[in-house]
Amino acid sequence: MSPKRAEVVLDIARAREDLDRALSRLESLAADDRQRVSYSAHALNNYLMVVSTTLHYLHKRLALNENRDVRRSLDALKQATNLMMSTARGVLTATPDALPPLLFETASLANIAEGVCREYSAIARGKRVRVVWKGPPGTDRVLTDRVAVGAVLDNLLSNAVKYSQPGSTVLVSVIVQGEEVLCSVRDHGPGLSEPDQAKLFQRGVRLSAQPTAGEPSTGYGLAIAKDLTAALGGRLWCTSAPGDGCCFTLALPLTKMDAVIAAPQAVADSVKYD
Repeated sequence: MSPKRAEVVLDIARAREDLDRALSRLESLAADDRQRVSYSAHALNNYLMVVSTTLHYLHKRLALNENRDVRRSLDALKQATNLMMSTARGVLTATPDALPPLLFETASLANIAEGVCREYSAIARGKRVRVVWKGPPGTDRVLTDRVAVGAVLDNLLSNAVKYSQPGSTVLVSVIVQGEEVLCSVRDHGPGLSEPDQAKLFQRGVRLSAQPTAGEPSTGYGLAIAKDLTAALGGRLWCTSAPGDGCCFTLALPLTKMDAVIAAPQAVADSVKYD
């Protein structure tokens, strides 16, 4: 990653932190309204991150020539915009919170996860945290919404880096297991107590663990990730023990053809984003 690109990524991270701090100051609103605004604003924040990274990639590719990757990036940008518009519409109306419309297509969870790892490498380096990526040796295929999956993984990587100690490692891996593709994000942070684990994925609930560099935490990111995962037909869970870090795992079903021909795969060589 070029120094200029790394600087832009860090600027985006700082802007996200500023937004999170603003959300934490919404004490003047009534409880129900505050929760609704905070949840929706955090969702917009996630989608905006995907839009930003897609725009950087699109700018680079357009300088060369228009190809399949460019068209895919344009499609992702369009879908992210639709997601933002739908979420914003929910804030402005009196209708109950609803997930935005998803655009399902065949994709590789490994490719999406590796892209998120690349984008978070600069943010992690700012805390002296290494992001290590391990993917399957073969190709995985899932029927999913690329942008929604990106938002889920953005939340998981953000939390992993946020709660990691300087000098530690965040491991992101994808394997094919049975009829599912599993993406795991493991950190070496403080871990979660049993009471905290019981409160995971609830809206607006802040856990006892604190970010290691004073980063803000609103308590909505994991709730959004859980809702999106359910809409994608997948599963999201966490295993943790106090002092032993957390491992969040996103599982999506293989496409039917891949479920028939795929066998359990070993993890390929790792890539370190230092």
